[in-house]
Amino acid sequence: MAQVCAAQIRDWLQAGQRGEALLMNGDDARPVRASDISVLVRSRQEAAQVRDALTLLEIPSVYLSNRDSVFETLEAQEMLWLLQAVMTPERENTLRSALATSMMGLNALDIETLNNDEHAWDAVVEEFDGYRQIWRKRGVMPMLRALMSARNIAENLLATAGGERRLTDILHISELLQEAGTQLESEHALVRWLSQHILEPDSNASSQQMRLESDKHLVQIVTIHKSKGLEYPLVWLPFITNFRVQDQAFYHDRHSFEAVLDLNAAPESVDLAEAERLAEDLRLLYVALTRSVWHCSLGVAPLVRRRGDKKGDTDVHQSALGRLLQKGEPQDAAGLRTCIEALCDDDIAWQTAQTGDKQPWQVNDALTAELNARTLQRLPGDNWRVTSYSGLQQRGHGIAQDLMPRLDVDAAGVVSVVEEPTLTPHQFRAVRHQGHSCTVCLKTSILPSRLTRTGYRKNWNSAALNRSGNQC
Repeated sequence: MAQVCAAQIRDWLQAGQRGEALLMNGDDARPVRASDISVLVRSRQEAAQVRDALTLLEIPSVYLSNRDSVFETLEAQEMLWLLQAVMTPERENTLRSALATSMMGLNALDIETLNNDEHAWDAVVEEFDGYRQIWRKRGVMPMLRALMSARNIAENLLATAGGERRLTDILHISELLQEAGTQLESEHALVRWLSQHILEPDSNASSQQMRLESDKHLVQIVTIHKSKGLEYPLVWLPFITNFRVQDQAFYHDRHSFEAVLDLNAAPESVDLAEAERLAEDLRLLYVALTRSVWHCSLGVAPLVRRRGDKKGDTDVHQSALGRLLQKGEPQDAAGLRTCIEALCDDDIAWQTAQTGDKQPWQVNDALTAELNARTLQRLPGDNWRVTSYSGLQQRGHGIAQDLMPRLDVDAAGVVSVVEEPTLTPHQFRAVRHQGHSCTVCLKTSILPSRLTRTGYRKNWNSAALNRSGNQC
């Protein structure tokens, strides 16, 4: 049933690419996308079956009800082998275990080549010793990022099916390692910490729960419990006729409403427990059937729970949907089909499930928006000129620069008069213009007195100054 569900979803997506499956919103219409489709299940085992079937057809999906610990994944174990190899790269067995991980992307031939090439093996040992130095100096996450960059781990994972999920888990584990590393004393303690969490994962810890790799343009897989109060454009219920057999006489007393467990499993106690199970299944069926906005597909199969002969009446009548279809009466597969046909009208249709082909879904590149650079709407300013050192000196002392100290003082809220700084000879800037001015000032004050002492008249002062100025 999961394969049939995946094939139908693929057909809908292909019809959306051709413009044959559209979602209407008033006068607007748009093609069906993967994010419009949701598959409702009751357990993560059912979710795993659906996701595996979608993966075979290369349809991206995400399980929104996943509460598994990230330390239960294969990536956590491979991360442990990788850290052990970085910590002791001189140990050949440890290093080979790290190189053999799927994260590194090497095959058996590559590893055998390293075993037969001493220089290549020494280069790998030196490479991992460099990662060890980064780990000691900067921490575990910078080391892992350096390794991922050098080995192109992210690129290799994203090129494979489910690679985005694996890369998300690797980065998640890296963050947890970095956080734990700040509280531990050594690299050996961090490796022990990771090993302990792999042996005893805690799925109830929010920090360990697997993160979503993405929920954009993905088929959503959700449990019926979590879908309460939500709406989805298109819904598939591939296992809606499935039910759990009540194997314990656990029920609630009809008068005191207290929980009762009949260890003797009396027939009347079993019947009460079965009635409660059916009532809960009916509530979940109502929730599942009312989640869709435009379309809902149900997978109905003539289930037989008993062992041995599978012919004759089915056990569908024990499920919530079978209770409504067959009025609680056992019937065979033909009778189940008759009950379904009786419900068909303009809004309800049925078809026999066919084993679809395994042609994978391909994204139509023609529908992908073409990306173009923005067009420059204005000409850039032609703000350049040929200048000289003297011009730079003149433009380096503008009015705005002279006002800046006073503007800063006003901005600081100081209203008192700004006192001018005391000037000293050491603050006099030694540039060409200032030197010329200093020379003129000195000669203006000293030269007239010398002319007077030597007997020259005062009208010689201007000529002497002009002569001395030209010599500066």
